[in-house]
Amino acid sequence: MSRRTFRAGLAGGVAAVLTLLGGVAAHADPDPANPGTPLPGDPLHLYAAVGADAFAELTNNVVESYNAQQPAGASLLESYDAVNPVTGTAGEQVTTKPGCSVARPNGANAGITTILLNQKSTVDPTANCVDFVRSSRAKGTAAGEAALTFYAQSRDAVSYAVIGNAYAPTTPLTTVQLKDIFECTTRDWSEVGGQPGPIHLYLPPSSAATYTFFLQAIGSSLTNVNAGCAGLQTFAQQQNDGRTMDGDPQGIAPYAVTKWAAQTNAAPGIADNRGGVHIGTVNTTTSPTTTQTLNNVTYQVLNPAFATGDSTSFGRLFFNVVRNDAPQELKDVFKAGGFLCQNQDAFLVPFGNTPLGNDQTQSRFCGQTS
Repeated sequence: MSRRTFRAGLAGGVAAVLTLLGGVAAHADPDPANPGTPLPGDPLHLYAAVGADAFAELTNNVVESYNAQQPAGASLLESYDAVNPVTGTAGEQVTTKPGCSVARPNGANAGITTILLNQKSTVDPTANCVDFVRSSRAKGTAAGEAALTFYAQSRDAVSYAVIGNAYAPTTPLTTVQLKDIFECTTRDWSEVGGQPGPIHLYLPPSSAATYTFFLQAIGSSLTNVNAGCAGLQTFAQQQNDGRTMDGDPQGIAPYAVTKWAAQTNAAPGIADNRGGVHIGTVNTTTSPTTTQTLNNVTYQVLNPAFATGDSTSFGRLFFNVVRNDAPQELKDVFKAGGFLCQNQDAFLVPFGNTPLGNDQTQSRFCGQTS
């Protein structure tokens, strides 16, 4: 996958970051020539990230910029994509640091599970193998997650992706219609205002929070989908990769709005994996995306109005997740007023994310903890 990155220090703040958007190839995994291998260094001074696909490339660029600072920090950040960035393989073993072999988590749910294992390096048993997680879902109620701090990063929403309107209707699908489609109660496009033809469900892995959040948004669950669709044909899809729908005009799949926008924008380091899909509207004709101009470049970004009213359940936040007892230098990357939040427009807008802002009197702000 081709990459561009920020390649200079950020001492000059946002203006410096903006200058960097047209730089050279960024890393997907830490070593782009050898996916699944770490940067050289002491395991205790490498902070490794895994998790969500939805903003993996965004995090790659944050990591590159952090590591490129002058003078250099005491430690380096690493970020591993949800799948092998060269082959697309999911679930393979990756070496996040010297002495750390970890099954590559394909999604935020898997990433949270992995950090909670508290696996240590065999080279330095004081060093964790995973230090932070890209999470496209909020903190859960499971007991283990009380040991984690979620730092709010930006706004996203989920919707559904289809290819053209040869079968799918041109009018919005309702929350109820989507629930019936994904639970296999509704099985033909003509039942929801489209042209006659079977609906082909493309389902991401359950480890993907984009999928489980989408099901939550429509009032469903993995249990309901598995029960309703038992014995019926469904199709596997890598989350947020329209190419895995193989151009199927009868297909439908969950999709992160900001990922689609980032792919449209040709954001730094991201491949255009839309595969011809567009994002469908839900309940109303409100567009999922709008435009924002930054540094004289116009980008597609999430339209916050998309996830309001009857569609409020489709809106979500992205988070960076660390252990409660993580080193302060790692927390400083994500905290309110920290490295990411100081430069949030430059980091987030090209990737279609809506920044939360820094006003801590608001209900949501960059670096807010939960």
